[in-house]
Amino acid sequence: MELAVKIISNGRIVPFGETTLNLKVGDEILFEQMGCLEKGIICDLKSEEDSGESCCENKNCPAEETPVIIRKLSETDIKKYVALKKQALECLPECRKKIESHKLEMELLDAELSFDEKKLTFYFSAPGRIDFRALVSDLASTFRKLIRLQQVGARDEARFLDGVGRCGQRYCCRSHLNKNLEEITLEMARSQQLAHMGSNRITGSCGKLMCCLKFELKDYEENLKHLPQIGEQVKIKEGEGTVVDLNVLKKKVTVALKEGNRVEVDWSK
Repeated sequence: MELAVKIISNGRIVPFGETTLNLKVGDEILFEQMGCLEKGIICDLKSEEDSGESCCENKNCPAEETPVIIRKLSETDIKKYVALKKQALECLPECRKKIESHKLEMELLDAELSFDEKKLTFYFSAPGRIDFRALVSDLASTFRKLIRLQQVGARDEARFLDGVGRCGQRYCCRSHLNKNLEEITLEMARSQQLAHMGSNRITGSCGKLMCCLKFELKDYEENLKHLPQIGEQVKIKEGEGTVVDLNVLKKKVTVALKEGNRVEVDWSK
């Protein structure tokens, strides 16, 4: 496993140099990069490359961009991060005023302040590319900090805004998917026999394919190994018939009997 750092403020995933720390995937760390102290999360570089996340190899990164890991986040660091987050959020109203004054088509979503309070990052969504150079200069003059504006996609926008999905539960991307939002494909919906239901049934509030298509996939694939296929002829205690429907997660099979009746059978027994 090749470990890397996910930089919270810009979403980049970069390998790091040598360290004496015993690190594992999911550890939150404090690192220095380009003169700023920031929070990062240890991740598996290979896994993130496979998921389609943006990565960069050491040979392609300028030396000053390679993160230098200082330590794992301590309880004191975590408390400080919470306080800095509150301080960063207090900057949002003023930033929104600046956006309006510059007449930019941007929706401001969130803010992040580096551990040393040198860099202030604002996250926003927009329908296209935005020329925000004048805005950055204005914000730097106002807050007296290094300003970074980070545009995010539809999935990250949903995570920032939060909400309830079609299942009635809080967005997965907000409640428990704490790593990178991985690539979701239509093939995953096909594997779960959901693609035929139409795009409206398999897309989330963000307009993208639902995240649950990814993390439920392994359960579907494993259960399907032990279930008959739709259209297959089976014999059950009620008689012989044809499989017409599957409830893969509950391991239940609906059989249309030759007499015309339909019976749902628990296939796990």
